[in-house]
Amino acid sequence: MAVSVESLPTHVPEEVLRARRQRRLLGFAVFAVLAVVAIVLAHDVPSWLDLHIQKWAQDRYKWTIVNRQSSPIFRYFFNPISDGLTWAVEHAESLLLALRWPGVVALTGAIGWRTGGLRAGLAGAAAMMGVGVIADWDNAMRTLSIMAVAVVIALVLGVPLGILAARSDRAERVIRVLLDTAQVMPIFVYFSPVQIFFGLQFAPAVVVTVIYALPPAVRLTNLGLRQVPVVANEVGQSFGATSRQQLFKVQLPIARRTILLGLNQVIMMAFAIVVLASLLGTGDLGQDVLAALQKQEVGVAFASGLGIVLMAVALDRVSTGDRNAVPSQLSRRLPKVPPHIATALAVGVPVLAVLAARVFDAAQFPSSLQYDIAPAIDDAVGWVQDNLRKDVPIIGGTQAISDFLVGNIIDPLYEWLIGLPWLLVVVFVAFVGWLSRGWRLAATVAACLVLIGAMGSIPGGTGTISMWDLAMNTLSLVLVAITISVLIALPLGMWAGRSDRVERVLRPFLDIAQVMPQFVYLIPVVFLFGIGRSAGVVACVVYAVPPCIRLTALGMREVPQAPREAATSFGATGPQEMRLVQLPLARKAILLGINQTLMMVLATVIIAALVGAGALGLVAYEATQKANLKFGQGVAGGLSIVLLAIMLDRLTQAWGTRSEDDGGA
Repeated sequence: MAVSVESLPTHVPEEVLRARRQRRLLGFAVFAVLAVVAIVLAHDVPSWLDLHIQKWAQDRYKWTIVNRQSSPIFRYFFNPISDGLTWAVEHAESLLLALRWPGVVALTGAIGWRTGGLRAGLAGAAAMMGVGVIADWDNAMRTLSIMAVAVVIALVLGVPLGILAARSDRAERVIRVLLDTAQVMPIFVYFSPVQIFFGLQFAPAVVVTVIYALPPAVRLTNLGLRQVPVVANEVGQSFGATSRQQLFKVQLPIARRTILLGLNQVIMMAFAIVVLASLLGTGDLGQDVLAALQKQEVGVAFASGLGIVLMAVALDRVSTGDRNAVPSQLSRRLPKVPPHIATALAVGVPVLAVLAARVFDAAQFPSSLQYDIAPAIDDAVGWVQDNLRKDVPIIGGTQAISDFLVGNIIDPLYEWLIGLPWLLVVVFVAFVGWLSRGWRLAATVAACLVLIGAMGSIPGGTGTISMWDLAMNTLSLVLVAITISVLIALPLGMWAGRSDRVERVLRPFLDIAQVMPQFVYLIPVVFLFGIGRSAGVVACVVYAVPPCIRLTALGMREVPQAPREAATSFGATGPQEMRLVQLPLARKAILLGINQTLMMVLATVIIAALVGAGALGLVAYEATQKANLKFGQGVAGGLSIVLLAIMLDRLTQAWGTRSEDDGGA
């Protein structure tokens, strides 16, 4: 008979159990009374609760427009920063265009060769070449220039902050709060305040990209320095090294690989956000995708989106390479190049490529090498609409799936949420928080919902619609998307956690999913499911499934062998050993995966407003397009998104770290 690891007897004093039962009874009684009061008191959010955030924010925006050139805070601080960022992007773009396309391709290959060997160099050069074949090269260079400036700034700020965090526990605690806040907030939320201080186009695009890309640089620098062996530090001290010498000659060299991993993550995060920053009027590939999606020109959107993906793949290859890794079969066949000759080639080949491009006037990417895939994609869209949207055996087609999601799940859930008294929803979520971690969490999540209710209303349809209703609309989309994501990810993660073959099969798909920016997921979803709320949910699911699969598989694989072998020795079958031993011990990793999936769903469901998901995401998006009229609405919508994210994040984190002594449950 198999015995669960959670069923092992533990001795708990009777007085402790009695006190715990009393706390639970008191908690249930308090929330029962509050629920009755909520039902009786009010159905809709009362008007007196409105904090008039929208009017205050709109007035501040108007003030900045009037005083941008005269106010000292703008003349001597924000305007110089904005001008400097614009100058940096414009000169980076000029440099890339001056290198011409052969120079950029050769430089990418040379960097990849020096950092990761021949395979990484060839893969990076081929991917960068593919950008010119598929998409507009000049717009791609603009995207790359914005991203390059943002990555440099993120590293200049992130590495010193990571060093500070590694050397001071107090500083780490403060920095961690700031990083957690930056990661929890969906990217649209940054747009409104950044527009106030930096205007439009390049400067705000760089700022929002830096905010989102900074955390991995700080976290991985901190992690790398803290993982330096104690022996290495002691050896440096024994030779009389100062703190500065020890940092630069011992700690940073040992932590090099972890810090370079941070560079790779910064680049990937920057690519994910620099595309969305096109909403601020940057005129790059991201704006091509956005314009094509708005016109439902799926082929054009797909071509530009594929160009972004290829550019991300190129930089991913050249920033993750390891020269000390096992060489490829192709590298083994080639003679080993001496270091000084390799350096000369890495510098000389791009220089020769640039000179040749100037001699032969190769300023523009040659049209003979370009291939317009838009007609083929449009034909594929037509085929999908004719063959997969309707009349598919058994499932009925993607249209039937879309109709089922909207008609039977999303809309009923939304109508049920807004049909409840708003205060009852607050009490219920507070009750869940109390069960999860206690009174402090209950008060936190209740305060988040009350503040959402205090954001007022916006014009909508023939009347007004409250921010509360929009938040419940967003919450319904999030709940549906997270449920579908978990139902898909958990079985695949458990399967990958118990099978090396399955893990090898899934790994390339998960790697590709990590590289692709969120924006790009909207393109295939649109031509499969059309414009609407179901397309937004499907895009969320596709983007959010990978972290849950990875963390579930990781948690399963990190379970020690001893308890698993003990269960087997007691006669447990494979499924019993997994259910009673492996899954309980992997619980924290699995719940962390669900938490990360939830955050990714929330981030993507906001972006999905671009394909008809609506709700708070649409409010935030419209504010970026019509700031002079809707800036205040955007601020209220953005704050509502943040509050919703904090509430869901705190609840799921509590489930992952919950102990028996937490709260009343």
